[in-house]
Amino acid sequence: MNDDKRIVPWVDASEFSDVANNICSCETYKLRLAWETIKIWLCRMPVSKIPRSIVCTYELLNAYFENSSQSMALALMRFVSLLSSESQDRERPNFALPILSLARVAGLPSWLADLRNDIAHGIIPSTDTLESAFWWSLKYLSEFWASNVNYNEERIFELDGFLKCQSLTLTKYIESLLQGDKTSQLDMKEVFSSRSTYACFPLIINAICSYGCNLFTGESPLCNIVQNQAIKLKPLFSTMLYHKLVGELVLQFILGLRNDRSVDDDIRLEWCIAWIEAIRCRVSGKSILCDYVDGLSLDWRKALDHILNHMCDKYRDLFMKLLIIRDPPIPQDKLKVIMSHVDVFCGRDVPNTHELRKQVLCEPGWKLADSLLWAETPLGAIINSSKHASTSRQHKGVPPYDTKGRRQVC
Repeated sequence: MNDDKRIVPWVDASEFSDVANNICSCETYKLRLAWETIKIWLCRMPVSKIPRSIVCTYELLNAYFENSSQSMALALMRFVSLLSSESQDRERPNFALPILSLARVAGLPSWLADLRNDIAHGIIPSTDTLESAFWWSLKYLSEFWASNVNYNEERIFELDGFLKCQSLTLTKYIESLLQGDKTSQLDMKEVFSSRSTYACFPLIINAICSYGCNLFTGESPLCNIVQNQAIKLKPLFSTMLYHKLVGELVLQFILGLRNDRSVDDDIRLEWCIAWIEAIRCRVSGKSILCDYVDGLSLDWRKALDHILNHMCDKYRDLFMKLLIIRDPPIPQDKLKVIMSHVDVFCGRDVPNTHELRKQVLCEPGWKLADSLLWAETPLGAIINSSKHASTSRQHKGVPPYDTKGRRQVC
Protein backbone atom coordinates (compact mmCIF):
# COMPACT_ATOMS: atom_id res chain seq x y z
CA MET A 1 0.00 0.00 0.00
CA ASN A 2 1.42 3.38 -1.01
CA ASP A 3 2.00 5.96 1.72
CA ASP A 4 1.16 8.92 -0.52
CA LYS A 5 -0.26 11.87 1.38
CA ARG A 6 -2.17 14.87 0.15
CA ILE A 7 -3.93 17.68 1.96
CA VAL A 8 -7.50 18.16 0.73
CA PRO A 9 -10.18 20.70 1.73
CA TRP A 10 -12.96 18.17 2.34
CA VAL A 11 -13.30 16.58 5.78
CA ASP A 12 -13.51 12.98 4.64
CA ALA A 13 -14.50 10.80 1.71
CA SER A 14 -18.16 10.84 2.71
CA GLU A 15 -18.35 14.65 2.40
CA PHE A 16 -16.80 14.45 -1.06
CA SER A 17 -19.29 11.72 -2.02
CA ASP A 18 -22.23 13.83 -0.80
CA VAL A 19 -21.16 16.76 -2.96
CA ALA A 20 -20.65 14.47 -5.96
CA ASN A 21 -24.10 12.92 -5.54
CA ASN A 22 -25.71 16.36 -5.26
CA ILE A 23 -24.01 17.52 -8.46
CA CYS A 24 -24.92 14.38 -10.39
CA SER A 25 -28.57 14.69 -9.35
CA CYS A 26 -28.95 18.03 -11.22
CA GLU A 27 -31.72 19.08 -8.80
CA THR A 28 -31.73 22.75 -7.86
CA TYR A 29 -31.77 22.43 -4.07
CA LYS A 30 -29.08 19.72 -4.16
CA LEU A 31 -26.95 21.85 -6.47
CA ARG A 32 -27.24 24.68 -3.95
CA LEU A 33 -26.03 22.36 -1.16
CA ALA A 34 -23.06 21.35 -3.29
CA TRP A 35 -22.33 24.98 -4.15
CA GLU A 36 -22.32 26.03 -0.48
CA THR A 37 -20.03 23.14 0.49
CA ILE A 38 -17.52 23.89 -2.29
CA LYS A 39 -17.55 27.54 -1.19
CA ILE A 40 -16.31 26.37 2.22
CA TRP A 41 -13.61 24.25 0.57
CA LEU A 42 -12.31 27.28 -1.32
CA CYS A 43 -11.95 29.10 2.01
CA ARG A 44 -9.86 26.31 3.50
CA MET A 45 -7.19 26.12 0.82
CA PRO A 46 -5.76 28.30 -1.95
CA VAL A 47 -7.50 27.89 -5.29
CA SER A 48 -4.23 26.79 -6.89
CA LYS A 49 -4.17 23.73 -4.59
CA ILE A 50 -7.69 22.60 -5.53
CA PRO A 51 -8.41 20.57 -8.71
CA ARG A 52 -9.58 22.67 -11.65
CA SER A 53 -12.74 20.63 -12.09
CA ILE A 54 -13.87 21.60 -8.58
CA VAL A 55 -13.10 25.27 -9.21
CA CYS A 56 -15.00 25.18 -12.51
CA THR A 57 -17.95 23.47 -10.83
CA TYR A 58 -18.12 26.23 -8.23
CA GLU A 59 -17.91 29.03 -10.80
CA LEU A 60 -20.61 27.48 -12.98
CA LEU A 61 -22.93 26.98 -10.01
CA ASN A 62 -22.17 30.49 -8.77
CA ALA A 63 -23.18 31.95 -12.13
CA TYR A 64 -26.26 29.71 -12.26
CA PHE A 65 -27.57 30.95 -8.91
CA GLU A 66 -26.73 34.57 -9.77
CA ASN A 67 -29.06 34.20 -12.78
CA SER A 68 -26.86 36.52 -14.83
CA SER A 69 -25.99 36.02 -18.50
CA GLN A 70 -22.68 37.84 -18.13
CA SER A 71 -21.63 35.73 -15.14
CA MET A 72 -22.61 32.52 -16.95
CA ALA A 73 -20.69 33.58 -20.06
CA LEU A 74 -17.54 34.29 -18.05
CA ALA A 75 -17.90 31.01 -16.12
CA LEU A 76 -18.23 29.02 -19.37
CA MET A 77 -15.25 30.79 -20.90
CA ARG A 78 -13.14 30.00 -17.84
CA PHE A 79 -14.41 26.40 -17.83
CA VAL A 80 -13.24 25.78 -21.40
CA SER A 81 -9.94 27.60 -20.87
CA LEU A 82 -9.00 25.82 -17.65
CA LEU A 83 -9.95 22.28 -18.63
CA SER A 84 -8.62 22.39 -22.18
CA SER A 85 -5.24 23.82 -21.14
CA GLU A 86 -4.69 21.59 -18.09
CA SER A 87 -2.51 19.02 -19.88
CA GLN A 88 -0.61 21.75 -21.71
CA ASP A 89 0.12 23.66 -18.49
CA ARG A 90 1.41 20.46 -16.91
CA GLU A 91 3.53 19.15 -19.78
CA ARG A 92 4.47 22.18 -21.94
CA PRO A 93 3.69 25.38 -20.01
CA ASN A 94 5.72 27.63 -22.32
CA PHE A 95 4.14 26.37 -25.54
CA ALA A 96 0.75 27.64 -26.73
CA LEU A 97 -1.68 25.68 -28.91
CA PRO A 98 -5.01 26.75 -30.44
CA ILE A 99 -7.91 26.42 -28.04
CA LEU A 100 -9.86 24.31 -30.55
CA SER A 101 -7.22 21.58 -30.67
CA LEU A 102 -6.79 21.64 -26.88
CA ALA A 103 -10.54 21.36 -26.37
CA ARG A 104 -10.69 18.38 -28.73
CA VAL A 105 -8.00 16.60 -26.71
CA ALA A 106 -9.89 17.31 -23.46
CA GLY A 107 -13.09 15.83 -24.90
CA LEU A 108 -14.93 19.14 -25.31
CA PRO A 109 -17.08 19.69 -28.43
CA SER A 110 -16.04 22.22 -31.05
CA TRP A 111 -19.20 24.29 -30.58
CA LEU A 112 -18.24 24.89 -26.94
CA ALA A 113 -14.77 26.05 -28.01
CA ASP A 114 -16.35 28.41 -30.57
CA LEU A 115 -18.69 29.66 -27.85
CA ARG A 116 -15.71 30.40 -25.66
CA ASN A 117 -14.02 32.37 -28.48
CA ASP A 118 -17.17 34.42 -29.09
CA ILE A 119 -17.40 35.31 -25.41
CA ALA A 120 -13.71 36.23 -25.35
CA HIS A 121 -14.35 38.66 -28.23
CA GLY A 122 -17.24 40.33 -26.41
CA ILE A 123 -20.17 38.49 -27.99
CA ILE A 124 -22.56 37.18 -25.34
CA PRO A 125 -24.72 34.31 -26.67
CA SER A 126 -28.43 33.97 -26.04
CA THR A 127 -29.83 32.76 -22.75
CA ASP A 128 -30.92 29.41 -24.21
CA THR A 129 -27.43 28.78 -25.60
CA LEU A 130 -25.82 29.62 -22.28
CA GLU A 131 -28.24 27.35 -20.43
CA SER A 132 -27.55 24.45 -22.79
CA ALA A 133 -23.81 24.97 -22.43
CA PHE A 134 -24.15 25.09 -18.64
CA TRP A 135 -25.99 21.76 -18.38
CA TRP A 136 -23.62 20.10 -20.83
CA SER A 137 -20.61 21.36 -18.82
CA LEU A 138 -22.16 20.22 -15.55
CA LYS A 139 -22.74 16.75 -17.01
CA TYR A 140 -19.14 16.71 -18.22
CA LEU A 141 -17.89 17.62 -14.72
CA SER A 142 -20.13 15.01 -13.09
CA GLU A 143 -17.93 12.35 -14.71
CA PHE A 144 -14.98 13.76 -12.76
CA TRP A 145 -16.92 13.60 -9.51
CA ALA A 146 -18.24 10.09 -10.14
CA SER A 147 -14.82 8.70 -11.08
CA ASN A 148 -13.26 10.11 -7.91
CA VAL A 149 -16.06 8.69 -5.77
CA ASN A 150 -15.41 5.24 -7.25
CA TYR A 151 -11.69 5.67 -6.63
CA ASN A 152 -12.31 6.64 -2.99
CA GLU A 153 -14.53 3.62 -2.47
CA GLU A 154 -11.86 1.32 -3.89
CA ARG A 155 -9.23 2.91 -1.65
CA ILE A 156 -11.45 2.58 1.43
CA PHE A 157 -12.09 -1.07 0.60
CA GLU A 158 -8.36 -1.61 0.14
CA LEU A 159 -7.57 0.20 3.39
CA ASP A 160 -10.20 -1.80 5.26
CA GLY A 161 -8.64 -5.05 4.10
CA PHE A 162 -5.18 -3.76 4.94
CA LEU A 163 -6.23 -2.82 8.48
CA LYS A 164 -7.89 -6.19 9.02
CA CYS A 165 -4.70 -7.93 7.91
CA GLN A 166 -2.62 -5.73 10.22
CA SER A 167 -4.95 -6.26 13.16
CA LEU A 168 -4.82 -10.03 12.67
CA THR A 169 -1.01 -9.95 12.49
CA LEU A 170 -0.77 -7.71 15.53
CA THR A 171 -3.19 -9.77 17.63
CA LYS A 172 -1.39 -13.02 16.82
CA TYR A 173 1.96 -11.42 17.61
CA ILE A 174 0.85 -10.15 21.03
CA GLU A 175 -0.80 -13.46 21.90
CA SER A 176 2.38 -15.32 20.93
CA LEU A 177 4.48 -13.03 23.13
CA LEU A 178 2.17 -13.40 26.13
CA GLN A 179 2.03 -17.18 25.71
CA GLY A 180 5.82 -17.47 25.36
CA ASP A 181 5.83 -18.72 21.75
CA LYS A 182 8.42 -17.82 19.12
CA THR A 183 7.69 -14.69 17.10
CA SER A 184 9.06 -12.85 14.07
CA GLN A 185 9.83 -9.13 14.18
CA LEU A 186 9.63 -8.63 10.40
CA ASP A 187 5.85 -8.35 10.30
CA MET A 188 5.81 -5.90 13.21
CA LYS A 189 8.35 -3.59 11.57
CA GLU A 190 6.05 -3.33 8.57
CA VAL A 191 3.06 -2.59 10.80
CA PHE A 192 4.78 0.22 12.73
CA SER A 193 6.39 1.79 9.67
CA SER A 194 3.11 2.44 7.82
CA ARG A 195 0.85 5.47 8.23
CA SER A 196 -1.93 3.32 9.71
CA THR A 197 0.14 2.77 12.86
CA TYR A 198 -2.07 4.93 15.10
CA ALA A 199 -5.09 2.79 14.23
CA CYS A 200 -3.27 -0.17 15.81
CA PHE A 201 -2.96 1.29 19.32
CA PRO A 202 -6.51 0.34 20.41
CA LEU A 203 -5.86 -3.19 19.12
CA ILE A 204 -2.63 -3.46 21.11
CA ILE A 205 -4.18 -2.18 24.34
CA ASN A 206 -7.34 -4.26 23.99
CA ALA A 207 -5.30 -7.42 23.35
CA ILE A 208 -3.08 -6.78 26.38
CA CYS A 209 -5.97 -5.95 28.72
CA SER A 210 -8.17 -8.82 27.56
CA TYR A 211 -5.33 -11.29 28.14
CA GLY A 212 -4.82 -9.77 31.61
CA CYS A 213 -8.53 -10.19 32.37
CA ASN A 214 -8.25 -13.89 31.54
CA LEU A 215 -5.34 -14.25 33.98
CA PHE A 216 -7.13 -12.44 36.80
CA THR A 217 -8.55 -14.88 39.33
CA GLY A 218 -8.84 -12.62 42.37
CA GLU A 219 -5.94 -14.24 44.22
CA SER A 220 -2.89 -12.47 42.77
CA PRO A 221 -2.86 -8.65 42.68
CA LEU A 222 -3.19 -6.87 39.37
CA CYS A 223 0.27 -5.32 39.66
CA ASN A 224 1.83 -8.79 39.47
CA ILE A 225 -0.15 -9.57 36.31
CA VAL A 226 1.05 -6.33 34.73
CA GLN A 227 4.68 -7.04 35.66
CA ASN A 228 4.53 -10.52 34.15
CA GLN A 229 2.97 -9.13 30.98
CA ALA A 230 5.61 -6.38 30.77
CA ILE A 231 8.41 -8.95 30.88
CA LYS A 232 6.86 -10.96 28.05
CA LEU A 233 6.10 -7.88 25.92
CA LYS A 234 9.68 -6.55 25.88
CA PRO A 235 10.14 -7.23 22.11
CA LEU A 236 6.98 -5.24 21.35
CA PHE A 237 8.05 -2.29 23.49
CA SER A 238 11.56 -2.35 21.97
CA THR A 239 10.09 -2.10 18.47
CA MET A 240 7.81 0.75 19.53
CA LEU A 241 10.75 2.52 21.17
CA TYR A 242 12.67 2.28 17.90
CA HIS A 243 9.78 3.95 16.05
CA LYS A 244 9.25 6.52 18.89
CA LEU A 245 5.72 5.34 19.62
CA VAL A 246 5.93 4.59 23.35
CA GLY A 247 4.59 8.02 24.32
CA GLU A 248 1.51 7.51 22.19
CA LEU A 249 1.03 4.04 23.69
CA VAL A 250 1.11 5.45 27.24
CA LEU A 251 -1.34 8.19 26.25
CA GLN A 252 -3.74 5.64 24.74
CA PHE A 253 -3.62 3.61 27.97
CA ILE A 254 -4.65 6.75 29.87
CA LEU A 255 -7.34 7.72 27.36
CA GLY A 256 -8.82 4.23 27.71
CA LEU A 257 -9.79 4.81 31.35
CA ARG A 258 -13.57 5.08 31.69
CA ASN A 259 -14.31 4.46 35.40
CA ASP A 260 -16.71 1.62 34.57
CA ARG A 261 -15.72 -0.52 37.60
CA SER A 262 -14.62 -3.47 35.47
CA VAL A 263 -11.53 -5.66 35.62
CA ASP A 264 -10.49 -4.31 32.22
CA ASP A 265 -10.49 -0.75 33.57
CA ASP A 266 -8.51 -1.83 36.64
CA ILE A 267 -5.86 -3.47 34.45
CA ARG A 268 -5.63 -0.33 32.30
CA LEU A 269 -5.16 1.69 35.48
CA GLU A 270 -2.35 -0.63 36.65
CA TRP A 271 -0.65 -0.27 33.28
CA CYS A 272 -0.93 3.54 33.50
CA ILE A 273 0.59 3.52 36.99
CA ALA A 274 3.39 1.21 35.81
CA TRP A 275 4.28 3.52 32.92
CA ILE A 276 4.16 6.65 35.09
CA GLU A 277 6.38 4.96 37.70
CA ALA A 278 8.80 4.04 34.91
CA ILE A 279 8.98 7.68 33.82
CA ARG A 280 9.58 8.78 37.42
CA CYS A 281 12.25 6.12 38.06
CA ARG A 282 13.97 6.12 34.67
CA VAL A 283 17.19 7.42 36.21
CA SER A 284 17.33 4.83 38.98
CA GLY A 285 16.10 1.99 36.74
CA LYS A 286 13.92 0.38 39.42
CA SER A 287 11.00 -0.26 37.05
CA ILE A 288 10.75 -2.99 34.41
CA LEU A 289 9.60 -0.44 31.84
CA CYS A 290 12.44 2.06 32.45
CA ASP A 291 14.30 0.96 29.33
CA TYR A 292 11.48 2.13 27.07
CA VAL A 293 10.80 5.67 28.33
CA ASP A 294 14.02 7.40 27.26
CA GLY A 295 13.12 10.49 25.25
CA LEU A 296 9.43 9.78 25.78
CA SER A 297 7.13 12.55 24.58
CA LEU A 298 3.77 12.48 26.35
CA ASP A 299 0.86 14.83 25.72
CA TRP A 300 0.46 15.91 29.36
CA ARG A 301 -2.42 18.27 28.69
CA LYS A 302 -4.55 15.62 26.97
CA ALA A 303 -3.77 13.01 29.64
CA LEU A 304 -4.57 15.29 32.58
CA ASP A 305 -7.70 16.61 30.91
CA HIS A 306 -9.02 13.09 30.34
CA ILE A 307 -8.43 12.04 33.95
CA LEU A 308 -10.10 15.21 35.23
CA ASN A 309 -13.15 14.50 33.06
CA HIS A 310 -13.40 10.99 34.56
CA MET A 311 -12.10 11.87 38.03
CA CYS A 312 -12.94 9.51 40.88
CA ASP A 313 -11.21 8.28 44.01
CA LYS A 314 -9.67 5.41 42.03
CA TYR A 315 -7.83 7.77 39.68
CA ARG A 316 -6.69 10.19 42.39
CA ASP A 317 -3.19 8.70 42.87
CA LEU A 318 -2.59 8.43 39.12
CA PHE A 319 -3.53 12.08 38.70
CA MET A 320 -1.13 13.12 41.48
CA LYS A 321 1.74 11.11 39.96
CA LEU A 322 1.10 12.71 36.60
CA LEU A 323 1.28 16.15 38.18
CA ILE A 324 4.54 15.27 39.95
CA ILE A 325 6.36 14.12 36.80
CA ARG A 326 4.80 16.76 34.56
CA ASP A 327 7.18 18.75 32.40
CA PRO A 328 7.55 21.64 33.19
CA PRO A 329 7.08 20.81 36.88
CA ILE A 330 4.36 22.37 39.02
CA PRO A 331 5.45 24.27 42.17
CA GLN A 332 4.89 22.36 45.39
CA ASP A 333 2.47 24.87 46.88
CA LYS A 334 0.33 24.85 43.74
CA LEU A 335 0.40 21.05 43.73
CA LYS A 336 -0.98 20.95 47.28
CA VAL A 337 -3.78 23.34 46.38
CA ILE A 338 -4.75 21.28 43.30
CA MET A 339 -4.74 18.00 45.20
CA SER A 340 -6.81 19.52 48.01
CA HIS A 341 -9.47 20.49 45.48
CA VAL A 342 -9.33 16.99 43.96
CA ASP A 343 -9.74 15.43 47.42
CA VAL A 344 -12.79 17.58 48.08
CA PHE A 345 -14.25 16.52 44.73
CA CYS A 346 -13.59 12.84 45.45
CA GLY A 347 -15.31 13.11 48.84
CA ARG A 348 -12.24 12.70 50.99
CA ASP A 349 -12.03 14.30 54.43
CA VAL A 350 -9.82 17.37 54.06
CA PRO A 351 -9.19 18.94 57.52
CA ASN A 352 -7.65 22.17 56.24
CA THR A 353 -10.46 23.11 53.83
CA HIS A 354 -11.11 26.43 55.57
CA GLU A 355 -7.41 27.29 55.63
CA LEU A 356 -7.23 26.43 51.94
CA ARG A 357 -10.13 28.76 51.20
CA LYS A 358 -8.47 31.57 53.14
CA GLN A 359 -5.24 30.95 51.25
CA VAL A 360 -7.02 31.13 47.90
CA LEU A 361 -8.85 34.32 48.88
CA CYS A 362 -5.64 35.94 50.11
CA GLU A 363 -3.73 35.15 46.93
CA PRO A 364 -3.30 38.25 44.77
CA GLY A 365 -5.36 38.07 41.61
CA TRP A 366 -3.94 38.45 38.18
CA LYS A 367 -3.66 42.07 37.12
CA LEU A 368 -4.40 43.12 33.61
CA ALA A 369 -1.97 45.31 31.76
CA ASP A 370 -2.69 49.02 31.69
CA SER A 371 -3.16 48.84 27.94
CA LEU A 372 -6.15 46.53 28.50
CA LEU A 373 -7.78 48.81 31.08
CA TRP A 374 -7.85 51.95 28.96
CA ALA A 375 -11.66 51.78 28.56
CA GLU A 376 -12.15 51.99 32.34
CA THR A 377 -9.72 54.89 32.77
CA PRO A 378 -11.51 58.25 33.22
CA LEU A 379 -10.87 61.07 30.79
CA GLY A 380 -7.93 63.17 31.81
CA ALA A 381 -6.30 60.43 33.90
CA ILE A 382 -2.61 59.74 33.44
CA ILE A 383 -1.90 56.01 33.08
CA ASN A 384 0.60 54.51 35.56
CA SER A 385 0.01 57.35 37.98
CA SER A 386 -2.19 57.75 41.04
CA LYS A 387 -2.59 61.46 40.40
CA HIS A 388 -5.08 62.72 37.88
CA ALA A 389 -4.28 65.39 35.38
CA SER A 390 -6.30 68.53 35.15
CA THR A 391 -9.28 68.42 32.85
CA SER A 392 -8.48 71.79 31.33
CA ARG A 393 -8.76 72.47 27.60
CA GLN A 394 -4.99 72.63 27.33
CA HIS A 395 -4.60 69.07 28.65
CA LYS A 396 -7.19 67.82 26.16
CA GLY A 397 -5.25 69.28 23.26
CA VAL A 398 -7.51 72.31 22.71
CA PRO A 399 -5.81 75.74 22.74
CA PRO A 400 -6.93 77.85 25.71
CA TYR A 401 -9.15 80.90 25.33
CA ASP A 402 -7.56 84.30 25.63
CA THR A 403 -10.18 85.80 27.92
CA LYS A 404 -8.28 89.05 28.53
CA GLY A 405 -7.35 90.00 25.03
CA ARG A 406 -9.79 90.83 22.24
CA ARG A 407 -9.78 89.76 18.63
CA GLN A 408 -8.62 92.52 16.34
CA VAL A 409 -10.64 93.11 13.19
CA CYS A 410 -8.63 94.17 10.18
